Amino acid sequence: MGKDLYRDGMARLEAGDTQEARRLLEAALHESPGDVKVMHALSRVLDEAGERARAVELLELAHAKAPSEPGPARDLAMALLERGDDARAARVVEPVLAAQPDHPGANLVLALALAKTDPERARAHLAPVGRSADGEEREQAAALARVLSGQSPSSA
Repeated sequence: MGKDLYRDGMARLEAGDTQEARRLLEAALHESPGDVKVMHALSRVLDEAGERARAVELLELAHAKAPSEPGPARDLAMALLERGDDARAARVVEPVLAAQPDHPGANLVLALALAKTDPERARAHLAPVGRSADGEEREQAAALARVLSGQSPSSA
């Protein structure tokens, strides 16, 4: 039943019904405590509902349970970057990149984390992002590459 709740919760989230998605995903987590996919999905719903602290708490739990799982690691690292904790954000994605060195999202987050302190290493992590199927990731990588090269992020 937990899988059905998770699947239905994700469908509601994708449809924009965050209230019902939250209800379903909280029930799924109750049935399957510690399920990393459910914790990650519920963190997304909570973040959209403005409950950032609880969302990050769930991401911390999911990451502790499955450190090489890309989704929770990336979202946790982005939250850490927003707080200015670049060094910890880099550490969070390291297990993902150890398991999947070419993972575009993890490479993008690491590049963002390194941009201020080690621009050369940051640039090296942008190459895999250029092969991402996600257009938004590719755009973010291109903007960061421009910043690292001294250009305005919006110039083409």
